[in-house]
Formats: sequence, structure tokens, C-alpha cells
Amino acid sequence: MNEKKYSAPLKRKNLWQAVRKVVYARATIVSIACLIVLCADLVSAGAASTSQEGYDLGGPCEDQPTLLGWKQIQDAERTGEWDRAVVLAKEEVRAGCNNPYRWYELVNVLLSAHRSAEASSVLQEMDARGFDLNLALLGEDFPEIVKFLESKEFGASTLGLKIKRLENISDERRIKFQAALSRLPASEKPPDNYIAKGACPFECCRYGNWTVLEDTDMVSSPGSSSVVGRARKGSRVAGLTGEVHLKPEPVVVVAVAGVPMGSKDVQGDLPKNSIAFILDYVGEGYGHVYTQGKVVVVQTHLSYAKYCYRPSENCWGETLLPSKEKNEQIWWVKVRLPNGIVGWTDKTNNFGDKDACG
Repeated sequence: MNEKKYSAPLKRKNLWQAVRKVVYARATIVSIACLIVLCADLVSAGAASTSQEGYDLGGPCEDQPTLLGWKQIQDAERTGEWDRAVVLAKEEVRAGCNNPYRWYELVNVLLSAHRSAEASSVLQEMDARGFDLNLALLGEDFPEIVKFLESKEFGASTLGLKIKRLENISDERRIKFQAALSRLPASEKPPDNYIAKGACPFECCRYGNWTVLEDTDMVSSPGSSSVVGRARKGSRVAGLTGEVHLKPEPVVVVAVAGVPMGSKDVQGDLPKNSIAFILDYVGEGYGHVYTQGKVVVVQTHLSYAKYCYRPSENCWGETLLPSKEKNEQIWWVKVRLPNGIVGWTDKTNNFGDKDACG
């Protein structure tokens, strides 16, 4: 991925890198991290109940952390043994009923097996258990489920109709706050072209001794066209600092946002039914957010979306701008060449050793 056009946080190359790189500081963030790396059995999903089961998993929930058997499921899928794949996926859910990721994997297997009605039943069960239907998460890991949620078949289901009602409420609220946003004075907003000084915008990001992967022109300042030197492929340079240029993204706050453990920020930093602006990513699931004339640190990764079907600190903000209006963020880095010349570049993919996690 090109770090100059990153989405916060930047995607990891594989799940096992994510295990090393993403260690969240509080239970809600640990939950999200564990969804991605398939280890959420270690985190209790308090809203999820295992006392009753509307969907037949083939046995009772055990919620005993076990070695994951997804390789067996993938093997069954590759050979077209769909009944076996479904049975195995149910076993995985039973071993971790509090892990939404396992439920989503079961839905995915059922859709691949062309058992969409059953997939809809599983989603209904997840909703009954109190799980969030997080489209941001699904869009990253389960695009086929997102496609199914947009289908007429799912739209006609009980859960589909419920979601449509919730979307209508959100759409009406969005129109109201879009109007409020248009009237917001400049003094109550961050700059349209916001610059996050000193930012290093992904997990394990570091400045320091870098390797040059491609010849790269260095300019006198961010945005300049005045070339002051060139970093040569194969040489070593010093990454000194950097800054992220972005357009703040306005959201309406629909629930209390999560704050880092030990943070001095209080939950009232983002008042419900106020307009806040997403800024740069900090790390470990948190980001800078502008609210009421100040910048605070709150949980931002997968925590705001077009729709929050179950508003909570896991989905506390709904976007006010259409996706086509969202600008990409650009990471500029300041580099010192072997000859002592210092310059800037936004070609961050041309440098290696930026990742402290390997």
C-alpha cells in the first residue's frame, strides 16, 4: 500500500503481522484487533448472550479458546465439500460464540455454499445477540457479505427491514446536520487543509535510518516543485520527521466515543449530537478528532461510518459527506541525504525500514 494515500490505520500485509503490530490499550479496541486476527475469544463481548440460541449451531456454545480450524474450512471450500465446510464453520463458532468474526466467517461460508436464507438467519441471530453490524469491518474482510446485505433478498428479511428503518432515521439526521455544518463558522472548524505535524501514520511507523528503494527527487518543502537533491536507490538516508496533509472529515456524534486507557480526556469530549472532525491517525486504533475548538484523542479505526446501526463507542460517528467527497491523505517526509542535503518528498513508498515491526 502506498503510505502517501493511506486509510487509517494502514492495512497490514497479512494477519500474522497484525498480531505483532496491533495491540490495543483497552477492551473495546482489543475486541476490534481480535476480530481481524481471529483471537477475539480472549475478549468478552458483553452484549452477546449465549444463554439462548435461535440459530442451530449443531451443539451448545463452549467459548473455549482453541486453535483455529480455518485451514480445514478452506480446504473443504476448495474441494467443493460445502456441507463439511458449513459443519466446520459452525464448530468454530461454538468454540467462540462471543467472537463476531467467527459468525461472519460462517455467514461467508453459507453464502459461498449458496445457502443465502441460512446466511440471513445467522445475521438475524447475531443481531439478537447484540453484535454490531459494522459495514466498515465487513468491507475490509467480507465484501461478499456487504454485497448480500445490499440484495433484494436480504432487504425483504426481518433484519433487512429493520436496517432500512434505521438507515432512514440516519439519513434524516444527516440532512439536518449537513445543514448545520454549512452554517458552522470558520472559528468552530479546523482548517480545510489541515496539516498534522510530526505524524507517522501507521502501526509501528518510525523515522530514522531508511533504505532508498527507488531514485527519489527531494524538494525544498511540502508541495514545492523546487528539487534540492536526489535520494539514490540502494543508499541509506535519515527520515527526520513528517507531516500528514488532509481534509478534515465531518461526522455527527451519535454515541460516546472510546478514549485511550489512562487518557485525561473525558467521555464528554465528544458530546452526542455534535459535529466533530476526523483528523490524522495516531496508532493502536486511535486518532485525533477536532471538537469544539480543541483536538482530542479517541477511538477512530472502524468507529465511524455512513450508518451506525447500534451506536456505541465501537461506532460513535456517522459521516456527513458522500464518499466521493472524501479526500485522500498525503504523507510528506523530511529526509537527510548522505551528502547532508535535507529535502521533502511524498513518495514514501520509495523508502524501506519505515516499519519498526518488520
